[in-house]
Amino acid sequence: MKRRQTIWNLSLGGCFIAAARKNRHRRCIADLRKTLDYGQTLTAALALSRKIDALAGGQDKIAVMLPPSVGAVLANLAVTISGRIMVNLNYTLSAQTRAAAVEQCEIKCVITSKEFLKKANLETNFPGTVFIEDLVSDVKFTDKIRAYIAAKFLPERLLTKNRSETAAIIFSSGTTGIPKGIMLSHYNILSNINSIRQVIHLTEQDNLCAVLPFFHSFGFTCGLWLPLIIGGSAVYSANPFDAAEVAANTRRHKSTVIFAPPAFLANYTRRIDRDDFASLRLVASGAEKLQKQQADMFEEKFGLRPLEGYGATELSPVVSLNFPGETKEDTVGKPLPDVEIRIIDPDTGRQLWPDCSGLIMVKGPNVMEGYFDVPEKTVEVLKDGWYNTGDIGCIDKDGFLKITGRLARFSKIGGEMVPHLAVEQVLLDGLGTGEQLVAVTSVSDEKKGEELVVLYVPQAGNAEKLRDIIAKSDLPNLWKPKAANYIKVESMPFLGTGKLDLAELKKIAMSSKKSDNIT
Repeated sequence: MKRRQTIWNLSLGGCFIAAARKNRHRRCIADLRKTLDYGQTLTAALALSRKIDALAGGQDKIAVMLPPSVGAVLANLAVTISGRIMVNLNYTLSAQTRAAAVEQCEIKCVITSKEFLKKANLETNFPGTVFIEDLVSDVKFTDKIRAYIAAKFLPERLLTKNRSETAAIIFSSGTTGIPKGIMLSHYNILSNINSIRQVIHLTEQDNLCAVLPFFHSFGFTCGLWLPLIIGGSAVYSANPFDAAEVAANTRRHKSTVIFAPPAFLANYTRRIDRDDFASLRLVASGAEKLQKQQADMFEEKFGLRPLEGYGATELSPVVSLNFPGETKEDTVGKPLPDVEIRIIDPDTGRQLWPDCSGLIMVKGPNVMEGYFDVPEKTVEVLKDGWYNTGDIGCIDKDGFLKITGRLARFSKIGGEMVPHLAVEQVLLDGLGTGEQLVAVTSVSDEKKGEELVVLYVPQAGNAEKLRDIIAKSDLPNLWKPKAANYIKVESMPFLGTGKLDLAELKKIAMSSKKSDNIT
């Protein structure tokens, strides 16, 4: 309760202003083009905030569609300081999905970039589209002087507005269907940052190599706000798969920390030289399971083992983490301070003993406010402050959390619940790889309800090789995919967040089933 009282009335904008004034001449944010110190960042954010005020009028939500960059940070800061709710749009999804998010939130102002749209080959016909290039060019010399004076002398309460307890609406990744708008409060995000700081001990000396987009909750909390709140610094890479850019940023700014999902780390292991990552002291991974082989390869090359964690957008997002001095292989670490985890029987709701696998429930100050405009969905997952993650796992006797599956990644075959992850793991172990060369999904089956389907990329070999791995495994016969149910794909479908696109996996499997292309 004491911690709640110390941060309950604080805002993200207010905390940034305090950090900026304390660290005025220290490095703050950078990308390939520019570097700003805290004083420059605060001045620019205040100047842009006034322009946004003039444009947005009484609107309470503003969307931003920009890749990680100095411009994206300034846009997010400006919107937040203006007291409005931030909505970062996922530019890796379809135009239709983005339009649905804008319509659902009744957004009338979308900030983006002409250069970004051209480079990413994107189109936007949102009403009220504002280009950041135009916003910046509209900031006159007198605007800069006013912002500079305000940044240096005005009290914080006069610089930022608190119109809403909600800080942001972040849309879920949509791995299993239509994305939902998740409302996170200033308190949610600040409490999560506070908990993270207690276990990984980030300081003002740390520089984050930020590769995650801000529409990703991990990128929003840890890539955007964490360094700004603690007085550290960050360098942003617009394209997380551009290993050359990531390497250049890390080398130039001597980055000490990087947060990235396994798919990104696999790319860096292949393409980045050891010396480029020499300054790193901490690497944390989440979003998907970090395979042991992949962690081994990263450690062998860079001399640093990635620490695996677990979270969800609804949880602001970090729940647990293997942190320095307290790690255990094949787990996602211990719960963060102030975060409670309970394992229950999915059918009875009864709390289970250590080492017993069940439904993962989470409670704490990081639990979301709810789903935007769909209270019935909120009621489905929130009860008495406990959030139903939909994930299956157990807590061992030492307090480490292990994820064993996800309800959405189970199939009911002949009355038995079959975990896709267990079958995937057997295949990946058999291939001796930590990369996602195979993925398991399911299609309907008239006799048994569902049947498993394996998708694989050319690097995995051929279907015969995969069938042989399954045949020689100890998997129950019911868990073994039919010999015909192996589909070769050119590339594995991933979302922009680095997660497997489960909806697309199922779509491919169903399409192949209908056309009898399963081989």
